[in-house]
Amino acid sequence: LAGYPFTIYCLGWLHQGIWVMSAFEVLVGLWVLYWAQGGLKLHWPLVPVDRIGVRSFSWRNLSIFVLVNVFVLLPAAIVYVLFFTALAVGHFSDGFMALHSNGLSVQVRKYVRNDGKTIELFPMTHIADAGFYQKVSRTFPTNSVILMEGVTDENNLLTNKITYKRMAKSLGLSEQHETFEPNRGKMVLADVDVDQFSQDTIDFLNLVMLVHSQGLTPGNVQKLMEYSPPDHFEDKLIDDLVKKRNRHVVEEIQSRLSQTDNIMVPWGVAHMPGIANEIQKSGFRLDGTQEYMVIQFRRNGNESKGAGQ
Repeated sequence: LAGYPFTIYCLGWLHQGIWVMSAFEVLVGLWVLYWAQGGLKLHWPLVPVDRIGVRSFSWRNLSIFVLVNVFVLLPAAIVYVLFFTALAVGHFSDGFMALHSNGLSVQVRKYVRNDGKTIELFPMTHIADAGFYQKVSRTFPTNSVILMEGVTDENNLLTNKITYKRMAKSLGLSEQHETFEPNRGKMVLADVDVDQFSQDTIDFLNLVMLVHSQGLTPGNVQKLMEYSPPDHFEDKLIDDLVKKRNRHVVEEIQSRLSQTDNIMVPWGVAHMPGIANEIQKSGFRLDGTQEYMVIQFRRNGNESKGAGQ
């Protein structure tokens, strides 16, 4: 639990941090052994009887121990984990997504340039409340170009269709692919094709989509257990699924700026920090934000609210 914040804000030093924590645990163990042995000597038993004490079993002590763990330590640990989970969501999404007590929200950001061109970044999720997709669709100007996300598969390299229908149905939510249908503005597919991914990434996607489409059957569980990723697979995966696609959509943004004054980018939350960074390099500045509830844990309150202009 103490290392949880470390994994959020010092992720690059995670391996070194684990080594330090392990070394600390060894030192604690050696100190306990030193105390039990009564000095720098080693004999059997490791913990002499006279070090254990003569206090007998007590139902009172046991009851206090159980009550403190159940009603104090366990709730405190849950609150602690939820608090730092919310911090992690905000940190790794650069504030584009936030975890609240009543649900998940995203922050839509509007960027402007001195010549009047505007770009709006709409953080999206594969599954959400249907009202979120409908509300976002209604905000697009009629004269805007909407750069749509969606990896194509012209050569049929994927053995299973990319779908989140099972997950959406089990959670009582809607799937973006089925529900998000903007009816204003000009929609343009601005994503890459699967054939631009490495073979390792394609194999991994086939395995993941097999589970999404069929569920955790005994055969699929066995395939997951037998899967062994190659060296540096995480870097390749991030480059294919995030960085390579970000570069492509940024190129589309630059090419479409001559055709319209308003560009809408409804892409996944994971893409937003990189896209925002690139468009700001080209002279755009943040002009306003709007918060939308993506998934509500409790059905009350407003689904969206202004977050400043």
